[in-house]
Amino acid sequence: MPEITTITSESLQAEVRRLLPSQRGFGSDLEAQNVIVPIVDLTPTAEGSSLREDLQTAVSFGGVTAVTRTTAGTSVAVNTPGFYKYNFILSVLSAGTVGANKAILQIYDGLGTKSIHSIQNNSDGNPEEPQTIIGTGTVFLRTGDDFRAFASGNDPYINLSIWPIADVNGNLINPSGFSFE
Repeated sequence: MPEITTITSESLQAEVRRLLPSQRGFGSDLEAQNVIVPIVDLTPTAEGSSLREDLQTAVSFGGVTAVTRTTAGTSVAVNTPGFYKYNFILSVLSAGTVGANKAILQIYDGLGTKSIHSIQNNSDGNPEEPQTIIGTGTVFLRTGDDFRAFASGNDPYINLSIWPIADVNGNLINPSGFSFE
């Protein structure tokens, strides 16, 4: 005969309220029973036809675009609409004309640019000490946008790795080369 027992754990009840916000305010305590109740998970992840979200954002050899700039100029990394994750290193030397050495990651929409990350030299003295920033981020590109690396001066350094994680509608994309077996 099944027995139903009330569970009076505030930490478990708080976790249920956090994970299931629609259950807030009902005021009932959690209950447990001594009968095994099978649970059927009908999600695509359990079925094996969908990869977990955290794994879908993984970088893959065939999916990554790498851009390196060590001279002045612009390199377009991606120009396809969607969501992308990226890692970067931006570096400049501190000597020379103030502000002449720049390393910038930017979004260009066909009319103008928006700087996302940038660094420039701040001194014209000696010695030449590098200034470097390292980071990661996620960017969304609309139709007509591109994500680019811009460098100016004599001593810029940009290293950018970028890969798609979702299409323009937010549907997650599996890493390039991944297939269910």
